[in-house]
Amino acid sequence: MKYLKYLGFGLSFLAMASCTPMSDCKNCEAVTYDVNTGDEISRESAIEYCGTSLSEKENAEPIIVGDERIEWECK
Repeated sequence: MKYLKYLGFGLSFLAMASCTPMSDCKNCEAVTYDVNTGDEISRESAIEYCGTSLSEKENAEPIIVGDERIEWECK
């Protein structure tokens, strides 16, 4: 019986430890710049990202299409 109690406690602890706190969130915008001048062309509406999704946006490489560079800016 003690085995089941410890197993339940261990599984509960692992489930809580694997969760990302929601305070680790930022609002990110896709911003398009002119490659030649560096001027901002457009800015998309901000979307909130948290945890792994936020890390992906913050570490994403800029995308260059023709004379435009698109990158994520998170605040």
